[in-house]
This record gives sequence, structure tokens and C-alpha cells, in this order.
Amino acid sequence: MEIDSSRISIRPFKLMDADDFMLWAGDDQVTWSLQRRQTFTSKEEALNFIKDVCIPHPWRCLSICLDDRSIGFISIFQGSDDDDRCKADMGYGVARDYWGQGMITTKAMKIILSRVFKEVPDLVRLQAYADVDNKASQRELEKVGFQEEGLLRKYSFLKGKIRDLLIYGILSTDSLPIEPPSMLKPKADTITLRPFKISDVDDFMGWAGDDNVTRYCRWDTYTSRDDALVFLEEVISSHPWYRAICTNDDRPIGSIYVMPGVGKDQRRGEIGYAISAKYWGKGIATKAVKLAISCVFKEMKFLERVEGLVYAENKASQRVLEKAGFIKEGLLKKYFFVKGKSRDIVVYGIFN
Repeated sequence: MEIDSSRISIRPFKLMDADDFMLWAGDDQVTWSLQRRQTFTSKEEALNFIKDVCIPHPWRCLSICLDDRSIGFISIFQGSDDDDRCKADMGYGVARDYWGQGMITTKAMKIILSRVFKEVPDLVRLQAYADVDNKASQRELEKVGFQEEGLLRKYSFLKGKIRDLLIYGILSTDSLPIEPPSMLKPKADTITLRPFKISDVDDFMGWAGDDNVTRYCRWDTYTSRDDALVFLEEVISSHPWYRAICTNDDRPIGSIYVMPGVGKDQRRGEIGYAISAKYWGKGIATKAVKLAISCVFKEMKFLERVEGLVYAENKASQRVLEKAGFIKEGLLKKYFFVKGKSRDIVVYGIFN
């Protein structure tokens, strides 16, 4: 019986998915053609992979779900160098029980294609490789609009054999599937700000461990849950005003802080914020900034001014501050040296 496509969704992996994850990731017949993945042999391996890779970097491994139960994965692996950020590799796989029901992977790829070029910065090309013997995968790629671009002979040494691969590509300017935003992007009609809790660590890693989020932050991407725990326990807990941005279910999807100056500069504070990439483009950052400003001017009576310092190339964050009522005050050239590069900074300010 054909599966109703409305039962299929895409979401980030959770630790509780480990048993379902093993149904396909522990099956040699599923993993034999996967370019970057060996067969998992234990639930512990699966838990570590979900914790260390899937949760910190959700686009690298998203769960294909049937009735919210994980039955496979789809990954988007973007180039890390500036010259390669324009393109990303796509991979996917589903549990053997669902083979022959091509509409599952077709639906999953349509959901991804409807969102990926909007949500992954700088991406203009998505490419996928299919083994010459894997006719089913070739048909699935063609169904959603990928174009076969060529045959790469003896291209990949995969699991003991040199393989010929077909390369497929699709561009952001091509005709792309249109899916309801709710299929991938969670709703967050209202938000709240609250102090962080230690139990927030896994949610915290969802954005603090994502290079796409931290590329405009002055701090480095978190790669370890233990480091995140230390930050929550020792830094955030002692910070004058550092809050979790939460959705309707009280789960953090980002962070926002205001740091007052020291001594005579105490009347001036600096604002900073970060939002999980899944929630970009929904106005959440603007709501959070407005709410934060309202709170800090009430709670810190000594504050007269809050300023935002934004990288000149970060146009999205500049729009957030402007929508929240901040006034653009100037450009500071080569003001910060961050992550190996001198940065031009745009200064925004708002007054009590």
C-alpha cells in the first residue's frame, strides 16, 4: 500500500532516534553506496554520531521521518573553504523496509530543495553522486530535477572497490519544488527569553555548533558538548544578562545577551545574539532584540545606551537591528581582528 506523503517529514536528529538510526545505519545493504559513511556496529556509535555530528551540524545529517519516526537520512555537506561554499554534496539513504517506495526519498528531496538554497548561506549549487549500478538512486535524482552531468570513471575507492560514479547537479536558479514551509521549518509564533539551564546543553549545541551560525560571531564554533557545558556552568551563569531565546515549548533556539561596560562605561551596553539556522527568516531575531531591549532598560536602570556591532558584510543582522529600532551610526574600518581577519564593523545604537 502506498504511503501517504503527508506522513513524511524532515527534522534534525535527536538522541532518542538511536535505535531507529541503527535500522538503516547498521545495515550493510543500505550503507554500501554511501560516500562518507561506514556501517555502524553499535548503538553507542550511533549515539556518539548523533551527539557529535548531527546535533551540532544539523544540515550535515537530517532525519527522514515517517510519522516522526526516523527511517533514513538526508545530508547537505557544504564546502568549508570560501572558494567552495557555493556548492554542497547531497547524500541520502532509507531503511530497507522502505525500498521500492521511491516517493519517500522523492518527497524528502523535494522538501530539502524547497528550503536549502534559502537557508544555507552562499549556496548556489547542489550536487549528488550515484553509483553507475544504482539505477534507483539515479531515477530519484532525475525525478526532482537533478541533471546528469557526466560519468566519473574510477572516481571513488569505496569499501574495497574502485567505482564509476555519475554526477548530478541542480542550481538555485533552476525550477525547484515548492513545499509548505512547515515541512521543514518549525513554527515559532511567540518567543520568550529566560535564563539558561544546564539541561539546555543539547539545544545550545544546535546553533553554537553550527558553522553557518557562528561565521558572524566573535566566538568559535563549539565542537564538544563538554565545552558547551563548561560555558553554561561558568560563563553564562555569571553573566550580567544572558538569555535563552525559547519557542512555545520553552526549548531554546538561540541566545541573546547585553553586556554592560565597566566603570564609567557602565551606562553603555553591547548586544549580541545567535539563532538556530532552522529559524532564520521568521522575524524571531527582531522579536528577541525588541524584547531584550525592553527588559534590560527596566532591569538595569543605569543603562542609557545599548549598541550593536555588526560585521559590514552581515546584512541580515543589520536589518534585524534596524527593524528593532536601532539607528545606524557609522562604519569602523578594520575595527576587529576575528578568526584571522581584520573586520569592518557597522555601529548601531538605541537609547533608553
